[in-house]
Amino acid sequence: KKAVCPVMAVIIFLVVGGIKWSRTHTGELILTCLDVSHGQAIFAQLPGGGSVLFDAGSLHISDPGRRIVAPFLDYMGISRIDTVLISHNDIDHINAIPEVVEHLPVGRIYANEAFFEDAEAWGAAKFLSDYLNKAGLRIEQVTQDFHLGGKVRIKSLWPNGRPVAAEQFTENDKSLVLLIEFAGRKMLLCSDIEKPAQNEILRLYPDLHADIVVAPHHGSVRTTEADFLQSLDPDIVIHSCGRNEYETQQQTEHDQSARHFYTPENGAITIRIRKDGSVRIETTAR
Repeated sequence: KKAVCPVMAVIIFLVVGGIKWSRTHTGELILTCLDVSHGQAIFAQLPGGGSVLFDAGSLHISDPGRRIVAPFLDYMGISRIDTVLISHNDIDHINAIPEVVEHLPVGRIYANEAFFEDAEAWGAAKFLSDYLNKAGLRIEQVTQDFHLGGKVRIKSLWPNGRPVAAEQFTENDKSLVLLIEFAGRKMLLCSDIEKPAQNEILRLYPDLHADIVVAPHHGSVRTTEADFLQSLDPDIVIHSCGRNEYETQQQTEHDQSARHFYTPENGAITIRIRKDGSVRIETTAR
């Protein structure tokens, strides 16, 4: 008995450790759009073990960090987030970040210039900035592209230092738009940009193509240009939205060539991109 117990303990340790290692150290790029109703929380696991969180918030779910984001990270065996990228200051994109920071260590946090302007004034951006300062974390401004583990590149397309103060641009149009590239595949995270910013992006990048797009402004038909997705020509479109939005968007999809996934219908949506560029989609449909 004295010999069996230590051996069993070692076996259990190795099995658990092996499971955690297999989940956190993979040759794939794994991007999961969590089901947070009307909001956004996207987590990327990088080849080699790095991690990035793109926003974390919800408009309709209370304590989304504790109830959704943190349990998901625990299940995936994540004990640290290397980078957090904040798209803009809307509460449904940031109100879970304090709960995530409480739950596990975070390396660096980035936001664009518009976030810092709002953080000087009032509202959710100021609250988050003050909270993170007290926690010993400083938000840095996005001024460069990111070359991350396993040849993953994250490129800031918009605003990227460009002036967005013109009258035609809304506060949502100041949102950070990111292009993720790996193994010949491209994923575009559109945050909350509306028609003016969408048109400007198409003008600035006339040859822009993305295999996977997280739809702008939760897929809102009212604020999305009819030809925006068609110009990007994606194979997969992900809508991080609430149930009411899903029922409306189902009726009025502009782009019929892509496969559309909705968090209220499909649950958390995971995209796996292998080194050879092949793509696999997994959902937690209820």
